[in-house]
Amino acid sequence: MSLFLPFQRATLLIPSASTSDADRKHLFILLTSPHPHPESNIKSCLLVSVSTIKPKIHFDPACKLYKGDHPFIKEDSFVVYRLARIETTDKLINGVNQGLFYHKESLGEEIFARVCHGLGESIFTAPAMLRFYELATAQK
Repeated sequence: MSLFLPFQRATLLIPSASTSDADRKHLFILLTSPHPHPESNIKSCLLVSVSTIKPKIHFDPACKLYKGDHPFIKEDSFVVYRLARIETTDKLINGVNQGLFYHKESLGEEIFARVCHGLGESIFTAPAMLRFYELATAQK
C-alpha cells in the first residue's frame, strides 16, 4: 500500500475508461490542498485533467502542456478545465490505497502556476470550480 496525502501540485493517474479503451487513465492535477467544501464541509480538492491535443479537434487553449512539463506528458497536451471537479480527500486517498488511482510526480511550481492561471482564463471553467479554488487558496 502506498502512502498518499493530497496536496496542491500532486498528480494522479485516474481511470477515464470508455467502452473502446477500458484501461485509459488521464493525468489529473490537484489545484488545491484539502479544503472544506462550502456545501458539505467535507475536506475536498479541486482537480483538472490533462488530455493530448489531437489534429483538427478543438481544444481549450487556456493552458497547453508540453513534453518535459511532467514525466507523464509525452505529447502536446492541454488542461481540460470544462471537466474540473471537486473530489473528497477520502476518495483520493482510498483510490490510491486500493490501487485504482496512481500517484505520480508533483508538478513543478512554474508549470503549476501556468495551470492555475489557466483556470481563471478558460471560458470553460465552471463558476463553482473557480469559487472553490478561490476559497481554498485564499490567504489565511
